[in-house]
Amino acid sequence: MHEIELRYIEYDENMSPKERHNLEHCSAYDLLTNMLKKYFEIVNPTILKTGNGKPYIENSNVHFSISHTNGLVACVVSDMPIGVDAEKLLTKSTEEIQKFAKRFFVENEFNLLKKSNFSSAVFFKIWTGKEATIKKHGSTMSEIKKIDITKENLIFLEENGYIISINI
Repeated sequence: MHEIELRYIEYDENMSPKERHNLEHCSAYDLLTNMLKKYFEIVNPTILKTGNGKPYIENSNVHFSISHTNGLVACVVSDMPIGVDAEKLLTKSTEEIQKFAKRFFVENEFNLLKKSNFSSAVFFKIWTGKEATIKKHGSTMSEIKKIDITKENLIFLEENGYIISINI
């Protein structure tokens, strides 16, 4: 069983980037707390982190993952390891995409991107898929070049100008 919920955040125009980030972070943990209560009847969870920084709930078999970016918070809860990542879908030039992909994507991912004519949407699906995979497995960003999303169990959502990837 896995559940996802999204929350959109409206910013005060005078907020600094740090204040926006803090608002998203607080909103993410509020959403997580609500979801744990709603789906698993967990109240006042103690959140700890592994040595790699992956958050987990103390004394629980419930798993979760959170992502927040540019006005969106995504949270997934599950009875098995899970990861989520979200990004605002921005238009990138072919050159930007190729340069980034050559640095971080494996051959299968680069071929997918090439078949799409270096589409920004496909680029962001691959990137968020890689980050969701890191979150699911509790890896670090240093592992990103080893991940091949074509071999992962991913769900992709496009919602109001965002790409959300869930690794189940």
